[in-house]
Amino acid sequence: MTERTAITPHIHRLVIPFLDIYTTVFLIETPDGALLFDTATYPEDADNYILPAFRELGISPDTLHCVVVSHNHRDHAGSLPRIHQEFPEAFLLTGSAKLREQYPDANFLSAEDGTKVLNVLEVVTIPGHTGDAIGILDTRTGTLLSGDGLQLFGIYGSGKWGANISRPAAHRRAVEKLRSLPLNTIAASHDYHPGGHIARGKAEINAYLSACTEALDCIRDAILRHPEQDDETLAAEYNRTSGLPTVAPHVFAAVRKTI
Repeated sequence: MTERTAITPHIHRLVIPFLDIYTTVFLIETPDGALLFDTATYPEDADNYILPAFRELGISPDTLHCVVVSHNHRDHAGSLPRIHQEFPEAFLLTGSAKLREQYPDANFLSAEDGTKVLNVLEVVTIPGHTGDAIGILDTRTGTLLSGDGLQLFGIYGSGKWGANISRPAAHRRAVEKLRSLPLNTIAASHDYHPGGHIARGKAEINAYLSACTEALDCIRDAILRHPEQDDETLAAEYNRTSGLPTVAPHVFAAVRKTI
């Protein structure tokens, strides 16, 4: 049985196993049809988790309007082939050029900021973790599905999943952009330290967004304190002493380029 909870009356959260943690897909219902946000990790996830939830909610090929892939990582795009097979007429929405090439027969929607979907939903770009990362804003309730776009200090519950930001400068700009949006809720795909998977209300949202830049500041400060050390050494030292989710050397290298 899929763990399904309601974030709002219109948005359903499905928690799906992934390695030593979990990933999440979201179903959004609107008067004009439904949207699937992400597709989990493995092809069988569609049949084991997503399609049963569709049946429970009464979502059919006629009502699923759009499939969003927040970014082209396995735990978000893994069962897209199966979903596309089941719902070939649904629009695909992704910022990934590679996915667009892989599905030449699909109907694609624009992944630019502000693109309207089903009248009440909007695309929000959140680069940083990857260049193609996007979220979906439900304008009815001010709820942003952020995927992995907001990493904070990394994922709870695992030593493998630190704050994985490949484009720190773009990430800082994205976080500042989000501060200007009328957000009431942020819902992420994993439990990120220290905010978890959800932030509600202005205070929690501000803290959630601040943690994203504070994590980058910690890495930047470690580089500035020890400019003679290479990224592998800095990452190893950070991971021994920070008490936070681990960070890979390539994140230190990315932050170093911004200094």
